[in-house]
Amino acid sequence: MTSDVEITVVGGSLAGLTLALACAARGMPVRVLEQSKGHVLGGDSLTVDLSLLRAMTGHDPRLPPALPVVPAYRDLTTWPALYSWLQARVNETPTITLEGERRVLSVTDLGEGVEITFEDGKKQITPVVLGADGYRSVVRRAIAPDHPYARYAGYLVWRGLVEERTLKRPVPWPSDGGLWIEIIDGYRLVAATLPGRDGSLVPGHRQITFAWFDVHQEQLLRRTGCLTLDGHIVGSLARGMIDESVRLDLASRARAIWPELWLEAVLTGISSPETLSGAPIAEYKPEQLVRGNLAILGDAAHVISPMTGRGLLTGMEDASTLAQLLASRNPKGSFASVLSSYEQARLPFIQGLVNHSMRISAEYRRRAGG
Repeated sequence: MTSDVEITVVGGSLAGLTLALACAARGMPVRVLEQSKGHVLGGDSLTVDLSLLRAMTGHDPRLPPALPVVPAYRDLTTWPALYSWLQARVNETPTITLEGERRVLSVTDLGEGVEITFEDGKKQITPVVLGADGYRSVVRRAIAPDHPYARYAGYLVWRGLVEERTLKRPVPWPSDGGLWIEIIDGYRLVAATLPGRDGSLVPGHRQITFAWFDVHQEQLLRRTGCLTLDGHIVGSLARGMIDESVRLDLASRARAIWPELWLEAVLTGISSPETLSGAPIAEYKPEQLVRGNLAILGDAAHVISPMTGRGLLTGMEDASTLAQLLASRNPKGSFASVLSSYEQARLPFIQGLVNHSMRISAEYRRRAGG
């Protein structure tokens, strides 16, 4: 189907760019509103389904310019690599308009369309708005004003991404291919080798990622304003925001608990405030995904623990379902009815997935003594 009606997507991160490409591949023009100039950094390691990505976007990530992946037990890539690949495909698609530095303050469903209010006070009317604006979604607040925020799952994850060339020696891949390290003193570590910034898989030229799960940092999160008194997450410890005293404490703990295989990479990541971030793990179980001509997807629609390994994949599935339903819309039919079908198709699965995430988190907290 080819349509002259422009789809408006709020949020130009992974879910938003994927949705834009999926819609464009099905003949729909798209406008993406992104509050920043463009993402440079983000989460680190990602499990990616290359076949699904090709089917959705119409671009094969295995062909030049290929998306760099490490073919482990699942294909792994980095957040910056996937973002850059998606952004490049968006920029070469003439039916997609990507507007940076367009911070959306609010959205209001008007029945026949949606009014968007920007931070600079300007307003515009558009037929439909799809929110891919993350776990603190503005669009979600309009859809579910009584249930707008994700709740703290009881632990955070320290993340680092280290250039292998900065280490004394390359990191050998574990012979069993395993990534998860069992809980030690309430902590859990996931570490892996990833493609280098140039896509290289040559030892010494790759990147090393780690995710260190920690149940002991609730006071730190409250002190830094990341966590409200009633348990809602309103911020995270971004790169450059973590005090030296916190990093020194983490380094001391790392020396005591983590195996030699990953220790140097973890210590290197901790040593620089520009390479370490701390993200409180959030969980959000939606009661609805749609209100009139508004819909949410990805982290705006559901927030789950990374221990599920389903975050990116579920967002891609949301985008695929939305794009297919929008492409099959009768030109005389309403967007609201199409979005209602999206909610019927996705909500039961999403709620079940969040329930699964909550069970995983509860078990981790129990075993970790949190």
